[in-house]
Amino acid sequence: MVLAEPPRSRFDVEFKVGSIPVRIHPFFWLAALFLGFALRGGAMNVVLWTAAMLVSILVHEFGHALVAKAYGWPPHVVLHGMGGLAIYTPTHRKKMPRALIAFSGPGAGFILGSLILGAVLLSGHSVTIPGFGWTLGEGPPISQGRAGAFIYYLLFMNILWGIINLAPIQPLDGGAIAQTILEKFRPRDALGLSLKISLGAAVALAAFGMIVWKSTFMAIMFGILAFESWQLLQQAKQHGWA
Repeated sequence: MVLAEPPRSRFDVEFKVGSIPVRIHPFFWLAALFLGFALRGGAMNVVLWTAAMLVSILVHEFGHALVAKAYGWPPHVVLHGMGGLAIYTPTHRKKMPRALIAFSGPGAGFILGSLILGAVLLSGHSVTIPGFGWTLGEGPPISQGRAGAFIYYLLFMNILWGIINLAPIQPLDGGAIAQTILEKFRPRDALGLSLKISLGAAVALAAFGMIVWKSTFMAIMFGILAFESWQLLQQAKQHGWA
């Protein structure tokens, strides 16, 4: 999750996928390693987590980038911290392209997650959807070993986090979609209303994460997003936008 493109550093990794430039800032690796070590599953689990995070965020950002490119807006992708950015320059402010580009990131993850689930089921194994506890398939679980851990991490990031990313919270993709919809029906107070929704949703998810999932990480993350939404709402009120 990144709000602005980070400055370049001499430790950046840069390459292209087709015609789309990709830059990986060193803080991406640091964040991935930090989260991987928090799992407390040993060095190999850290490697698997980092690989799953790299694949998942690249797929997510390329979902945004490819749709932006289809609209004629050449993008580039930057991975930084716990997320990334697909950066492009729109030539108009039509609402449909903005909403489609915002949704295409989680949508790309859902496609990848579905392909993984299909492959697991075709292999004769069963798999549990992270965060929901739903088990698909009737064969032996694929949760054992390195392959199982890697698949679990991929499903966690592309399905569970994809759904969470669609929550109407700024600056998540769901927040951008919500604001775009509100601009169509409530153009005068769309920003203020979207920030109020963002604040309420972030508080609700922080409480849900702590009480239901018993996840301190989720509670802290959504608590921070709630505070940021509150700050932005105060600024909007000062400028008469809310």
